[in-house]
Amino acid sequence: MESLTRPFTITVDSQKVAPPVENGDDRIHATTGNDAAVFTLNDCHLHSNGWFLGRFQVEDRSLLPKRIYWFKAGQEDSIQPVFAVEEGDSVVLKFTGAPLVTIDNRLFATLLDGMLGHQEWLFRS
Repeated sequence: MESLTRPFTITVDSQKVAPPVENGDDRIHATTGNDAAVFTLNDCHLHSNGWFLGRFQVEDRSLLPKRIYWFKAGQEDSIQPVFAVEEGDSVVLKFTGAPLVTIDNRLFATLLDGMLGHQEWLFRS
């Protein structure tokens, strides 16, 4: 699915995806935290409060986990697409085909199956 208009939060391995902490940069490595960011998925872009969550278009070619960043609005062309994919009875976000994992409270997309994280969504009314 390319779009989900109903707002939702994301947890990975029981940790909430936190909103970005403004530091003056246009791109911030996403983290987990006590506060949960609230998202919508629109045209393959995860949007939250004027920011977009995703993988950068330019990445190294290794099989290492890829960083998930917060991008300021206006940088949508720099972000790889995000899809909501049905897997059994649930729906999982895929960042260019890769699921989310946390490493030291930072978000990554894993390219290898051995590092799969557990995603949960909480839809808001």
